[in-house]
Amino acid sequence: MINPTPHLLSAQNNKPVLVFIHYFGGAAQSWKWVIPFLSPDYYCIALTLPGFGATPMEHEPSVAYYARFIQEELERLGVMKYSLIGHSMGGKIALQVALNEQHQKKLRQLILLAPSPPTIERMPESEKERMLQHPNEEVEKETVHKVTVVPLKEEEFALAVHTQSIIDNRVWRWWILEGMNTPLSSQTTQLTLPIALMASVDDPSITPKMLNDDVIPNLPSSTQLMIYKKIGHLYPLEAPEWLAGVIRSTIKN
Repeated sequence: MINPTPHLLSAQNNKPVLVFIHYFGGAAQSWKWVIPFLSPDYYCIALTLPGFGATPMEHEPSVAYYARFIQEELERLGVMKYSLIGHSMGGKIALQVALNEQHQKKLRQLILLAPSPPTIERMPESEKERMLQHPNEEVEKETVHKVTVVPLKEEEFALAVHTQSIIDNRVWRWWILEGMNTPLSSQTTQLTLPIALMASVDDPSITPKMLNDDVIPNLPSSTQLMIYKKIGHLYPLEAPEWLAGVIRSTIKN
């Protein structure tokens, strides 16, 4: 089901570059239904982080390591300027990329989709215990049901379950026990690049309370807030065409 190449790339043709970082439990293929709506006008690069999508994990996982990996991959691909879209876990990692890049002028804009907070992601201990049963198909199916509001089509549901099952267990445990609690908030309010935050009041994972307590106060006051209803946590799978339209309207060309 997963493309054997770790990344998902659209045709380049000197278009503005959009880089997509997946959620915890996802992979580059999680964006496969979004990218076709954007690829006519943008060069889209969806990256699979090491340890996800059945890709090798050769270093100890950390938010800092994943941010460096993204920067190195974009340099390898010859990307000079880009806008970065980070979803959930990918949002936290994207913030670290922005901190690394803030004096380099390569990163033009940051779009955060229901990001893991720059402080601590307050997941209940009972939920951590449930998710630590990995890999486990029934737990993975339950997770998809728990974090979505819009019912997924069969193929999208199967992908969401499958991408969880093939994550390196070291990475899986790292994020739940350590990664989501990586503190970035002492620096993130000082970012000066354009930032847009997308969130849903119906998101079961990054809840309105988490947004108000832990996300919004730790972003620059200039952050563009876009708050929606009737969508859960897996935006790229629940409403890909809608998401592509929002991204398109938010990108500053």
